[in-house]
Amino acid sequence: MEAALTSPLLRVSRPVSACSRCRSAKVKCDGKLPACTACERSGKVHECTGGSDQFARGKERSYVASLESRIEKLEKKLASLNSRRGSVAMFDSPVATPKPGEDGTVLNLSSAAMRRAKKGAEDAEMEDLVADLGFLQISACTRDFYGVTEKVTFCRLVLKASASSKSLDNIPRAPLPTRHTATQLIQHYFDKIYTLMPCFSETSFFGSLESVYRNEKSASAFDCFMVYMVLGIGTMSLSRSRDSAAAHNAACFVKSALEYAPGVISPANISGVQATLLLAQYSMLEPQHFNSWYLIGVASRILVDIGLHNEPQKVLKLKPAELDLRRKIFYCVYAMDRSISMVLQRPFSFSDDSVDVQLPKVQDIHSSKNFTLMGNLTPLAAAVHLFKLRKHQSVWYQNLYHTGSEPSPNPKPDYHARRETLEKWLEAMPESITKANRDWLTLEWHYLYVYSSAPCPKMPQPCEEALTAIFKHCVQYAIKFRRILSDANNRIVYTFHDAMRTYYVGMNLLHALWHNEDVVLNETNIGTAMEGIKATTYVLSAMTIKWQDAEGLRDQFRQEASYMLARLQQKMDEFLLNAPPPPQTIKSQSQQQQQQQNSIQSHLHQQRHPQQQRQQQQQQQPQQQPQQKQKEKQQQQQELPGPHYVPQAQPLHTQSHLPSILTHVSNPISQAALDNRLTFDFAEWPEYNAAVAALNNPGPNGLVYNPSGHITTADFGNVAFYRYDERSLEDVHVSHGGG
Repeated sequence: MEAALTSPLLRVSRPVSACSRCRSAKVKCDGKLPACTACERSGKVHECTGGSDQFARGKERSYVASLESRIEKLEKKLASLNSRRGSVAMFDSPVATPKPGEDGTVLNLSSAAMRRAKKGAEDAEMEDLVADLGFLQISACTRDFYGVTEKVTFCRLVLKASASSKSLDNIPRAPLPTRHTATQLIQHYFDKIYTLMPCFSETSFFGSLESVYRNEKSASAFDCFMVYMVLGIGTMSLSRSRDSAAAHNAACFVKSALEYAPGVISPANISGVQATLLLAQYSMLEPQHFNSWYLIGVASRILVDIGLHNEPQKVLKLKPAELDLRRKIFYCVYAMDRSISMVLQRPFSFSDDSVDVQLPKVQDIHSSKNFTLMGNLTPLAAAVHLFKLRKHQSVWYQNLYHTGSEPSPNPKPDYHARRETLEKWLEAMPESITKANRDWLTLEWHYLYVYSSAPCPKMPQPCEEALTAIFKHCVQYAIKFRRILSDANNRIVYTFHDAMRTYYVGMNLLHALWHNEDVVLNETNIGTAMEGIKATTYVLSAMTIKWQDAEGLRDQFRQEASYMLARLQQKMDEFLLNAPPPPQTIKSQSQQQQQQQNSIQSHLHQQRHPQQQRQQQQQQQPQQQPQQKQKEKQQQQQELPGPHYVPQAQPLHTQSHLPSILTHVSNPISQAALDNRLTFDFAEWPEYNAAVAALNNPGPNGLVYNPSGHITTADFGNVAFYRYDERSLEDVHVSHGGG
């Protein structure tokens, strides 16, 4: 509009170049300034008016008038630039505003200062333009054709697209809990989750917390959304079962946060990335409400759109705290995108080739010292170490699974390089990391070790070293996870994706045992293999208490592992019968042989008469309880932490500290009830009992069905679309070991 006013459209068909005197005399005018040649010769210099390309109401302007108009435009442009100095002060040094009537207004500015001012103004204008895109209506492009019938916001599209099987429409809104309860939930979030996913400024969050508790109505939408989401995620991470009061309260907190989402979740805005990341964190804890795959995809698109995947230009002159926050937000999106993509066997949202961002600093930058509510700022050593692992994970996953289907001609050197990198990463784990984070990172290490060693398009037949590593780390992953879940004092935050990882690890263990038994199995580790299968079943059973979708994973694994576990038990019995006795007296040898035979016969009797054995166990149970307790105590003493053990204080948060917003929700399930539900009992494993019966009583041709014989590399990780090989109904001969 301003350009139209200062530059009106011409109302003549062609520009006028002759002066008034020459035009009246109808003679040729050379347009010489300040007077044409004809006027000079006739002595009428003062009457010569120069032509111009613009008119005002049909009358041409003089040369002096055109200069005055030009000066006026330049002054307006300069004043407009000076009026923006407040918005670009963080990018450049201020430029003196010229005073009206002062001589040499433009000349007082050096050429270098003018260039800096112009560059800063252009950068600020570009930032404002990108930010303004977040307020555009998506329906604006069709307004001329169909009209605007409903306001469609970016937030609504995101929430609609990421909605899962269970809606939050019927969930009531939760008010703010007491300050004491909120403090405990927030502290738990920062201790367990923020240390690995620092997607916002901790000091800024405490400012938001103060603002919301002072007056929620006057607080900004971003402050309210952040506070309610942190309360919801912290509460959900403390839930022990899907029917607990904590799970319901967490959904109520998220419902309250979504009321402020339209003002927070917007494109081309850093707050949109942070808000989407928090929703993705909640969706991993409760997959029935939101789909983490869509949410991390939205966060990745916004991140790339605003340029967080590259280091900012130096001309922006960002503060150290702002620069570090940009890096933390980027690597939170990066780490979550890599993790979710690998679990679901899908491509990444963006490639590593487009990334140019330094790792954030380990120590937080104190942008403010006014907030002492929670004491010192949370250390980020665990998060930075996780980011380093995700970078290795990204390169390997892309190379092994998404760079073509042609196998590598010599995969062994690449495997050795990956193994060396993983060993160095584990050795470099900072000593300051808490035991809970150390345990979680160690599980990630075992999982990535299996992932980078398992059969894949680039390495369809791993070397013997890789097969041995698969067996070793699958067993260690399952046993360590079982020990963590059975320890009430060691509460790591695990998600539904951990259930899918456990299933993946367990299937790789079965694959290694079935197809490479001669490489990974010997007389000394048969019991270890059995323990790994049992531990995997225990972990998956524990996951079913929190997530109903995990029941399918547990049942499928039990079906696949039943034959292998029964066969391992048979091999153990054969080994005990045929094992050579150690050098000792003849009397001791005969006693030991008699004990072994009695033990084998007792075990076979249990397998063939399970009902009778259960009745005997019920009669002997009161007598064996003291001995069983003593045995469990000795076993706990043997399972001491590794060399990286870091003492940790007793957790501050228990189920009694959870907010009870709705009184009609039942209390969380007790630890004793959980232990009873997770007790490993072969009598409740029908697939195992059927496999034992088939092994002890084979058919007329000695053939039995092996459900784990059809496992192929295509099954691993792709839990959502599980596929079977054509050999799934093929019988396997027992004498050949099933292979």
